[in-house]
Amino acid sequence: MRRMGRNAVISAVVIVCLIFVSACGSNGGGNSGSSDGTAGNAGEKPQGSGSAGKGGPVTIKLTFTSGEISKEQIAEFEKANPGIKIQQVDADYNKLMTMVAAGSAPDIIRIYAATELPNYVMKGLAMDLTPRFAASSVFKEDDYLPVVNLYKYDTASGKQGIGDIYGFPKDWSQDFTLFYNKQIFQKAGIPLPSSTEPMTWTELLDLAKKLTKKQGDKVSQYGLVYYNGNTALNQDLLLLQLAQEGSSIYSDDFGKADLNKPEVKNLMNYWLDAVKSDVGPNPLNQDTTFSGDLFVNGSAAMMISGYWFTGLLRGDEKAKTHLNDFGMAPAPVMEGGTRMSPTGAAAGGIIYSKTKHPDEAWKVFEWFLGGKPADDRAKSGWGLPATKSRLALLPNTTEFDKSTLAFVNNELKYADKFIGYNPYISAQAAASLFDKHFSPVYFGKSTVDEAASKITNDMNVLIQEGKDVLGLQ
Repeated sequence: MRRMGRNAVISAVVIVCLIFVSACGSNGGGNSGSSDGTAGNAGEKPQGSGSAGKGGPVTIKLTFTSGEISKEQIAEFEKANPGIKIQQVDADYNKLMTMVAAGSAPDIIRIYAATELPNYVMKGLAMDLTPRFAASSVFKEDDYLPVVNLYKYDTASGKQGIGDIYGFPKDWSQDFTLFYNKQIFQKAGIPLPSSTEPMTWTELLDLAKKLTKKQGDKVSQYGLVYYNGNTALNQDLLLLQLAQEGSSIYSDDFGKADLNKPEVKNLMNYWLDAVKSDVGPNPLNQDTTFSGDLFVNGSAAMMISGYWFTGLLRGDEKAKTHLNDFGMAPAPVMEGGTRMSPTGAAAGGIIYSKTKHPDEAWKVFEWFLGGKPADDRAKSGWGLPATKSRLALLPNTTEFDKSTLAFVNNELKYADKFIGYNPYISAQAAASLFDKHFSPVYFGKSTVDEAASKITNDMNVLIQEGKDVLGLQ
């Protein structure tokens, strides 16, 4: 599913919240779930928001949006489980941290595992669900797709993808694959991209430049748009490109950041070139139109996005009459690098470590993420399921459905590697540093070298603050 914008800046309120969470969290800063994962922190008073009247039903609050869990689904669950009520609440990151500090956090928290799980685990917000998964008759480990591993975290090594399991994906996509408009390519006399062999990032930018059209200073057709914001430098794209090269902006233990490496600066110059070339909306050529709308309207030749976008195309009045005009191509790869096609999100749920009602929360969790709602989501085509068995439920009737499904099944071979986000700073905070220090480069008021140095310095301050909050050296 589409992610929210990432322009939030860590505020003093959030910092206070983090300190509060640490103070109320686990001993030594590790995950604060109980050893059996069934009762929150041992020796600590649960602080979740679920409520229960005396002898009445328990209310389980969750932060999945109204577009993700319908009133009809909630009514169906409550009819089958009269002792549990479900309440949907809206909470972005900052609001959630405030709720945590106030002792009113939801019982089930929606997160993006790719970018957020390590941070939530290290803050002691996520309950260790390993024993519950092991005992579940709903979740079967041999049916999991590799994306489920994003909800695993080893607090001892700081590695995501291994260790205890803290949640489960609702749905996901390989978010760096490409959609393209066949009509635009054919009018330009350019061969359609391969559906099985990836372009390099250099080839992609060259192609995007060819497909960008201007009328005077105004762009009339973008060559490449990005589903999650500007076609410009950001942490997600940078970490993916570096991972394909076997590098990162972070040290192996995530204790330090270094953006002064030559390979990082090369990629900063790559995105500076993309912005200067106006291949997509950017800080110099601001366009607030959602990139998906630009693509559907024929104002963009290519878009970086995942399978979830096929759901939008099937439902869009302008697009659904000519779905065969759209194709998909693999995620780009760095020259000589390792082919990877990971998710950038993996939206799903965790259970708040201090919920007052862990058993009821697990019942809702198991139903929503492993029961009939998971079947319904797969059938809708608005994302990939987290289990192998549900792949058969994806739309497969039209020529468009069959071609995109064949593409996905091939691309899944490259979905077992993940992007390494730092557990000591939030994705929002990291994004704000890129905006603060690299935007002046686009306007000629700073240089790549200066920006790399400033982001490195500020990021290392935040990393150390994050470690200090957790009581780590």
